[in-house]
Amino acid sequence: MEKLKVFLDSNVLFSAAYSEKGKSRSYLFFELQNINIIKIYISNLVKFESVHNIKIKKPEKLDFLNELLSKTDIIEDVDVYYEFAKALPENDRIILSSAVYHNMNFFITGNTKDFLTFYNKKLENTLILTPKDFLELTFEEK
Repeated sequence: MEKLKVFLDSNVLFSAAYSEKGKSRSYLFFELQNINIIKIYISNLVKFESVHNIKIKKPEKLDFLNELLSKTDIIEDVDVYYEFAKALPENDRIILSSAVYHNMNFFITGNTKDFLTFYNKKLENTLILTPKDFLELTFEEK
């Protein structure tokens, strides 16, 4: 079975690093990867934002963030023009465009401010979900 390609937005990666292991819904993505259900991807911009925010808000978690980063595949940032992304702030547009361009199965974000209208929608082959929605979709009873 092919692993699901899951692209994590900066806020999800930050949340996983900010919380203690096992105390965050966002950390569950790394547990899913450990049991070969998903493969986690981020872009360089996601990495930059996550490291920057951890250094400011919780610098003692930088080593843990680096551990999580070592378990991700980093894809190239692309700023491809997609009509659906034109109104997003620049970094959000680049991050979403990168996930769609690289054909991720899922784009996972907790950014309700900027991505609210995208939730539960598929952009090309990429479904945009909150961490909670992804986990419920993945583990709902069949």
